[in-house]
Amino acid sequence: MSKHCRNCLESLNAFAQAVWGGHHGPRGSARSASNSRSSKLANAMRGLMAPLGLAVLLICSLHPGLAMAQVTFNEEAYRQLVDADSPDTVPVGTKITVANWQQYKKFLPVSVQALFSGQYRLHIGPEPMYTIEVGPTHDFPQPGEVAKNTEKYSSQVKLEKLPSGGMLMTGYVAGIPFPNPLEPNRGIKVLYNDWTRFKTNIVHNSNVGFLVDRYGNKSFTIVDAAFYGLSHLSEPGLPMSLPYAHGVFYATRFQLLAPEQTKYTTEITQVPEDAQRLPEVFVFLPSLRRSLRLSAAAKCSPILGTDYVQDDNSYQPPTFDVKYLGTKKLLTWYGYPNKGFLRSSYVGVAENEPPGTYPGWPKYGTGLWELRKYHVIDLRWIKSQGGYCYSHTVFYDDDQTNFSPYHDNYDNEGKLWKLYHIKWTPMTYHGVTTVFAYGYSANAMTDIENTHTSAGASLDQTLDDDAPAEFKDVHGMSDPSNLQKIMK
Repeated sequence: MSKHCRNCLESLNAFAQAVWGGHHGPRGSARSASNSRSSKLANAMRGLMAPLGLAVLLICSLHPGLAMAQVTFNEEAYRQLVDADSPDTVPVGTKITVANWQQYKKFLPVSVQALFSGQYRLHIGPEPMYTIEVGPTHDFPQPGEVAKNTEKYSSQVKLEKLPSGGMLMTGYVAGIPFPNPLEPNRGIKVLYNDWTRFKTNIVHNSNVGFLVDRYGNKSFTIVDAAFYGLSHLSEPGLPMSLPYAHGVFYATRFQLLAPEQTKYTTEITQVPEDAQRLPEVFVFLPSLRRSLRLSAAAKCSPILGTDYVQDDNSYQPPTFDVKYLGTKKLLTWYGYPNKGFLRSSYVGVAENEPPGTYPGWPKYGTGLWELRKYHVIDLRWIKSQGGYCYSHTVFYDDDQTNFSPYHDNYDNEGKLWKLYHIKWTPMTYHGVTTVFAYGYSANAMTDIENTHTSAGASLDQTLDDDAPAEFKDVHGMSDPSNLQKIMK
């Protein structure tokens, strides 16, 4: 029985004791009739306890948040994480499980602490496959011409205050805009470093995974995924902006190949290089045999029926007030090159494997967790722009790679809602072994409030010239006009 269900039954038992526990009635024959009535009432209440207990168990199993207090946003929880310059460390070879995680909690992101706590139905279990094994920290240099472009152009990048209260980056050409982000406006500088993180011209993979509901039912999915960098490139042999970019910074293309009933549903998103402009989102619907342009303001609408929303894929920095929460030293998983791109390396991702208590977690023995330096920032939607799905989104941005493997998303009541966890496996790119934004080996978006997960692994990952022939047509495949060619 789970921890939250035990708590429910303990509360029920306390209620029972309060109603009739230890009641013996007043003494004396003159009150025997009263004693008899009390006895009958107690017996009737006991008869109700069995069905009531079953009902409570069922409610607790479906709504774990009723049993224990949910995690709510608290800046102090993030400030208590280990500072990057602290001498505290986790020795190489350490193994962390549900039995000893409290000793190392300050090295774990707040959302991962929530998974270990057992407060939610989706949680880290005691099985060996959930074990964290700590390895040495790796050097992941910036690929391509990022270093050269950073040195050449970063000094001309500025921040401009907008009437909305947001901050707009100006003067950006290529590379890292703020290579040493400091106050003032340290938080938004880190966010712009994340937004401009290195992107290759082409990344293509087959993302094979599933959606799992609160009952453990798995819906198998295959998404043909392509990512295109179109401007502000730092890729050897290519201009910084491609001639057909027309103001588009990058584009993504997702096509469903399974399940059969939604096959060929395709979404193309174009993100403008002007961070004030809304992304353009187009979807091809096979049932209509035509494409539709979605409302660009629908930032919280799901992507192809998953737990991801549009803003998870294409956020705009000026729409957020960003607070810097600290520079921390945290554990992150990186896959072994021969295992990171296998479905079997992640809990429940293989087609016939049970989802487990936390689907998508990297299994013990498929990679190592290492301590890395992170800039932790809190993104808060600027309310003058209307409603939004999250009250807080916390990014943990890697100081070296400038992207975040963890996002902690809180609902509008400040309760922890969705956990975004991206896993990387090092790849060789232009002779350099490193990791980069869209070269991830697995990803999962977990709705812990509603006990729902979208998880998958990236198979057949290819870059640039190694991509399949049709995906080398960057102009065509990143343009919504291409959607009309589907099913022809």
